[in-house]
Amino acid sequence: MLLVAFDLEGPLSPQDNAYELMALIPEGRRLFERLSRYDDLLAISGRPDYEPGDTLKLILPFLLAHGINETHIRQISEKAPLVNGVVECIQTIWSQGWQPCIISTSYEPHALNISEKVGVPPDLVVATKVDFGTLEGAMTDDSYSLVLSWQQRILECPSDNDEQLQALLDEFFGQHLVKFPIGVIFDLQVVGGRRKTEALRHFLNKFGLPFAHCVAIGDSITDYHMLKTVRDEGGLAIVFNGNEYALPYGVIGVASIDLRAILPLIKTFVESGLEGVKIWVSEQKPKDEWDVHYQVITEETWQMALPVHRKFRQAVRGQAAKLG
Repeated sequence: MLLVAFDLEGPLSPQDNAYELMALIPEGRRLFERLSRYDDLLAISGRPDYEPGDTLKLILPFLLAHGINETHIRQISEKAPLVNGVVECIQTIWSQGWQPCIISTSYEPHALNISEKVGVPPDLVVATKVDFGTLEGAMTDDSYSLVLSWQQRILECPSDNDEQLQALLDEFFGQHLVKFPIGVIFDLQVVGGRRKTEALRHFLNKFGLPFAHCVAIGDSITDYHMLKTVRDEGGLAIVFNGNEYALPYGVIGVASIDLRAILPLIKTFVESGLEGVKIWVSEQKPKDEWDVHYQVITEETWQMALPVHRKFRQAVRGQAAKLG
């Protein structure tokens, strides 16, 4: 048996659900981009107990201050398109006797909606759980005032000044918000970074498989630890239309507008192992600029692969492509 573990946002659906949620509030996209950049900065710096994807914690006070809740998550999710070839790709995985699963940083209602559309049952999905009812009860009048006043300050911070942005948000979250009941958001366990790897380990244990019998597909900073672990343990780590935070940790890079491009890699991995995959990839040449681009990823080659991944990422994901 083989476990095939998918990240959701990117490989399965181009929508960034949290980004679209934030678009429901005034200047929400700009605010999200700043919070997402702050998330990247904390993850890159290795702040203790911080994992990539914790943006989903950081946006909650702003969502709640504007009355956004789980109903809105579901409404936005219903509009989410699928990446070309996703349903056929999952069907092929099932038909080959392989085991798909989804490990997503996104809020659980969105993950379960997409998983149903692509044909993966809910018991094979792990995503971020949020009790909006409890959080709404923690939003006191003082909390509303605090969040709305700081929202404006954050928006006024230059988006290209990382040092100023980090200092400002460190102050907001670490010195102010934490003193209010809504500070309970910091107890939330977002499924990103090492927590994705923990979820993957759970599925492997469930099916009695080692990491070497695993294929992981990811595209961004929340996937780096899962990709790295699978790669280091002898599995097949595929970066699909990845950014600079994911590409260095893959075995193979795939730049494509159609997810079915990963299927020959998985088939070859089962039949011929990692070396067989690398040989197969070395023989593939794109017929034109929008044909599938395969790359064997190494410390020396990932930066050369980055431009074509950026191009396909932009084509598939649109505005969400720029997020870490």
